[in-house]
Order: sequence, then structure tokens, then C-alpha cells
Amino acid sequence: MAERILVAVDGSDHAERAVDFAVELTKCFDVPLTVLNVVSTTSPVPMVMGTYAELEQIWLNARGALEEAGRELVEAAKARAEEAGAADVDTRVEVGSPARTITDVAAEIGADVIVMGRRGLGDLKGLLLGSVSHKVAQVADATVITVK
Repeated sequence: MAERILVAVDGSDHAERAVDFAVELTKCFDVPLTVLNVVSTTSPVPMVMGTYAELEQIWLNARGALEEAGRELVEAAKARAEEAGAADVDTRVEVGSPARTITDVAAEIGADVIVMGRRGLGDLKGLLLGSVSHKVAQVADATVITVK
């Protein structure tokens, strides 16, 4: 039986379906839901150039914008979940490596189920190096459900 469910969102259609699926699980098991967005720490500026103060400031500003977008995503997902009948929903936005951060947050909050979209908004690098959902499924101690 589930004790807490974590759903990772990134604004993709798959993530929206993951929220819907997670809500159904929370209603079945009467457990709380945490909605998480992870802002990747990958800088768009090459590391060699990253030492220049102006470029670093651009990256910090971009990261701030991404964190704000993440807050908007989790709040929209929370509203969607509550509208669908989820009773206990909280939100988090974290900065880090997406797969590692999802598994770390799941462990921290005691989530025994992680729900996420099979495909997100990842780029070509994700296709070549493996998707976030695949990485999470490989390392998480929780049950991982990927939604198509």
C-alpha cells in the first residue's frame, strides 16, 4: 500500500497525464501527493567560458527564470490534481540533476511511488544518454510508474 506519491512534472503532455494518473492513485490509497519540478543544473554556457562574470550572471538570471517557470508548473499541476479530487497536495521546485533530484526527493519525503511521464521535454542528449524516467527507474528505491 502506498504511503505517499511523488509526481515529477516538466510541462509536457506526458507529465500532465502522469499527474492525472497520480491523482487516481492518491484517491485509491488516500495518501498525500507531492508535485515536483526539477530545474536542471546544466549550464547553457560552456564551462571554459563560464568563468566570465557576465556569462555567469546571464546563467543565474536564466536559472531564476526557470525556477519561476517551475513554480508555475507545479502550481498548475496542483490545481489540476485538486480539481480532480486529490485532497492533500504539496509542491516543490528543486535545482539539480533531474534523475538524481527526483530520487533524492522521493527518499526525503518517504514516497514509495514515483509517477512520471515516459517522455518529457528533454533534448536530443536525453535520447542518446537515456531518459530521465529510465534513470529514475534504475536507481529509485520506490516503485516507478511511467505514463505514456
